[in-house]
Amino acid sequence: MASSHLLRLGTIKSKNGVLVAMKHNKRTLQSERGVGANIDATRTSLNYSIASDNSPEAIALQAKMQMLKAGIETPRKNGVMAIEIVISLPIDRHRQDTKPFFTDCYGWVIQTFECEMLSFDVHLDESAPHCHAVILPLIDGKMQGRKLMGDKGNLMRLINKFHAEVARHYGLSRSDRARLNNADKQTLEKQVLTRLKNDAAMQSSVWACFRDAIHNDPLPYAQMLSIQMPLATQGKTKSFVQIMTSKGKGGNSNAI
Repeated sequence: MASSHLLRLGTIKSKNGVLVAMKHNKRTLQSERGVGANIDATRTSLNYSIASDNSPEAIALQAKMQMLKAGIETPRKNGVMAIEIVISLPIDRHRQDTKPFFTDCYGWVIQTFECEMLSFDVHLDESAPHCHAVILPLIDGKMQGRKLMGDKGNLMRLINKFHAEVARHYGLSRSDRARLNNADKQTLEKQVLTRLKNDAAMQSSVWACFRDAIHNDPLPYAQMLSIQMPLATQGKTKSFVQIMTSKGKGGNSNAI
């Protein structure tokens, strides 16, 4: 069964932005656990790192030292300190071996961005298996995070590139926002934001980026959060469940 994947880019800003992001990715924030949290502490031991098992403090120091070597002692105010790429599988892939997929994701990020990888962490303790790749946008002695991020067109180019080079080989399809009518889309957006109300993601330095992405296409986020939505209107429009369980298109694929 083919189902959709998610790929999103976000910028990490502020002097301590890398440290904060690493504390989340390395699961050292106690505040993210407990009642109301999306993290299942009983599964955290299943998480793993493909790049850097170092502590959040050591990774943040590494980033700082690389900038100092390039002569960057005081980064620009509100400058991009790192870029974070989040790639997620559908929630049903927990039952399968996802390591080959995330290993290919790691290789794709390295080849596509050609920047220093600060960390690459795979999380299996939330609704959907996903990874966080954090890269230092230091190119030719300059921090070029905004250039790497580009505009919305660049994001779509990267999504298409990732789908063609990695995702389609694992039976994954692109989510089709055109299948959601406006009423369903608005309902789904509200459900996602309600579910995230007490989530640490809303305190993230990249929340603004994800908030816009949720508004533009709430479907993959609903998928990650195990949200199901009833059909808002009658007719030929497919329900959320029908969309997520459709066979989709594509040729040969690897089961994961």
